[in-house]
Amino acid sequence: MSTVLRAAGLALLAITATASSNPAKGWTSFKLLTKSADSQVQSVIDVRILERDNQASKPFAKAMRSILKKTTPGLTKGGIHTPNHRWKICSALARISNIIEDLSLIERIDEWLVEGIDIDADGIYSERSPNYYSAVSNPSLLTVAHELNYTGLVSFVRKNLELSIEHAEPNGEMETIQSLRQDQSQPPGDNMGNFYPQFRKLTLLDKNGRFAAMARLIEKRVGPQLGDFLGNLIERPDLAAELPMSKQPFSDFKKHYKSAGLVRARRGKLTVSAFGGSDWYTMDGKKAEFYNRMGSGLSTNPTMFRAWNGKAVLEALRLSASFFSMGHFRSNGVELSKDGTIKLGSESEVPYYLPIPADKRDDNGTYVLSNVRRLKTDVEIKPTKKGYDLDFEVSGEDNVELTFELTFRKGGKFKGVKEILDSDNTTIYHLIEGKGEYSMGDDKITFVSRNGKGPIVADAGEQYSWHCGNLTLQGSHVYITGKTPLKYTLNLGFA
Repeated sequence: MSTVLRAAGLALLAITATASSNPAKGWTSFKLLTKSADSQVQSVIDVRILERDNQASKPFAKAMRSILKKTTPGLTKGGIHTPNHRWKICSALARISNIIEDLSLIERIDEWLVEGIDIDADGIYSERSPNYYSAVSNPSLLTVAHELNYTGLVSFVRKNLELSIEHAEPNGEMETIQSLRQDQSQPPGDNMGNFYPQFRKLTLLDKNGRFAAMARLIEKRVGPQLGDFLGNLIERPDLAAELPMSKQPFSDFKKHYKSAGLVRARRGKLTVSAFGGSDWYTMDGKKAEFYNRMGSGLSTNPTMFRAWNGKAVLEALRLSASFFSMGHFRSNGVELSKDGTIKLGSESEVPYYLPIPADKRDDNGTYVLSNVRRLKTDVEIKPTKKGYDLDFEVSGEDNVELTFELTFRKGGKFKGVKEILDSDNTTIYHLIEGKGEYSMGDDKITFVSRNGKGPIVADAGEQYSWHCGNLTLQGSHVYITGKTPLKYTLNLGFA
């Protein structure tokens, strides 16, 4: 075993101790245990590897074990600031309890676990984030299950992996518009790499052909990145066993994930998502305290519809109204009918006043809120033989300029659209009348406009512009414009 591993393990623990005692010099989240837990988990793996190595490695393993004994008590006292951190702490304590033979650490694990695992009936953890399913919650629960023989925890991971297949595409990416965390920004490309050890573990445990297929898909898509799990494999050689035969993981379905406000539907090579789970509204349809707000830990993605058609990908369909800087349309929930029709809708309202008549005036200058301007948006998404028809009705306030933004994956070709340069000298496209087409290889997406020419104002709203922010996705942008009152059907065809 190289001296690099020995030195790295000791250095990692030293950094942990330094950052814990000097948080301002390390991480900005004060008294946060997960950074220490990350380092200590890696150190446990290093100890096990070193102890299996030749005699020269034994002193290093002994030194690291001693440091672990000194640094671990802090993990049993401090707190966390996100739900998944509980399971990260539990996984670290479970590993360490076996390494330093301290069963008292299990008491803290049980204190966290008795709160219950934050996963719904569909297999969605409370933060709704594939990044954190794969990097924190699933691996942590599997570690506790293995180290302490808490085998009941495996069922939660199994449920999430089944869900993850429903949210995945054959190109190695997962849906993230429902996330409450950073991945709701919809970063394009493969994002399933961290699921690899979990699919492999559950494949071998259950002899599950669908899970085997997902493990092989990840190997094919991001093989060079899987070296990150080499330490885990050396620690657990049994995970390297040959996988059983694969079974097709993807099948046609349509499903409403109620707690996330998400609908997914797959027909052959076409998969679509519709989203209405913004934290602007409560589950019972009322305005939430977070209405018209954005911030870390909130679901605020305004993408209402996405589609994968082979290599041709519609990253997002969004609608922005020039209505008192309220920004994009965000649906107040989502409904799915038996025939596959999806319904979205919401109503924006803002105060608007004229001088008060003499007989209504109050000498104290205090008045009940009485006059608001409203903009109501209803959307019906109907499956057709060629794709989907999206019926829009926007009403309430007349002469409001509307901008539909269709963001397509970079690298495709366009037909039937007008190419223009925006204020940043970036190429964008405007479909004024007729049919537009986007293609990537042999896969195509068509879209239709009958609304005529209007100003392109894809305004994210004052909550973003005030902070000099924006919500522009990566990709090629096509704009369709209109004006209220509007009834318009966006015909989307897929070939």
